[in-house]
Amino acid sequence: MARARMASAVEPPPVYFSPNDTCHVQHTSDGYSKQVMPPPFRPYDAPEVATDDTMILLDVSGSMDFDPLRPNYNQYLITGYSRSTQPKNKDVAKAIIRRFTDAMVNHDHNSQGYQLTTFANHAEYIGVINHRNFDNMWRNVRLGGGTRVMTGWQKVKDLHFQKHSQSATHHPVYGWQAGPETPMLRLLLLLDGEATDMDEFELDLLSLSWVHVTIFLIGVDGCPHHHRHANELQRISEVNHHVSFVDAQGNTPERFVTHELLKRHLGYDVSMAEFEELEQPPPYVA
Repeated sequence: MARARMASAVEPPPVYFSPNDTCHVQHTSDGYSKQVMPPPFRPYDAPEVATDDTMILLDVSGSMDFDPLRPNYNQYLITGYSRSTQPKNKDVAKAIIRRFTDAMVNHDHNSQGYQLTTFANHAEYIGVINHRNFDNMWRNVRLGGGTRVMTGWQKVKDLHFQKHSQSATHHPVYGWQAGPETPMLRLLLLLDGEATDMDEFELDLLSLSWVHVTIFLIGVDGCPHHHRHANELQRISEVNHHVSFVDAQGNTPERFVTHELLKRHLGYDVSMAEFEELEQPPPYVA
């Protein structure tokens, strides 16, 4: 299944080319890697409304800072690994978060920005990020450790319900419970591999109607482990319509990824014309 998915990759649409993409700025290699195209967008949840709460959850496990290695094949047998000519996963994640938050600031007219939480073995709340403070806030991001997504998810839930505590209740055993007036949480989750507790995360999401999670999976070009995990995330998104999923491998077309993430995060088919407006640098409002 992973090999079949890997073989389905095609050249990304040329309309999304950008000289500012990380792979071009770092001169890792010429051109983009072939990408597996996501299924056509189909809305399930209601589109975003002004009261919805957007947050970002970032995997900062040690692999995000590794030098990317791609497998060498002898037909179907992996015989070794060699250095991949692509940016580190942390650099791709940073670029996608910057593009995503800029577009969301324009869409929501929210100059304040969006809450960023990181997770590895433990979760850490970084703060509210926007186009003015992005680089300063990013200096607080620390990498290293395992991939325990539930630590980050618990932190995000606490932040959401602390913000909207008047419309929710806290149960001594079951924790926070959303009320009918509790705003929808729209979460962008970025990760580069399978979390050790992904099954627990999947089960928790199945029981919740007040959250929509859009997952971005970053991977090494030609790596079967990436595509195996992508197949699993695709299955999760098909079972639970509150979860959607986009992935990219190798030298990533960041505008294409951002456009696909926005469609799923916002819950409607963002046109190319609207996307080009949203991706303009936000105004620097004091």
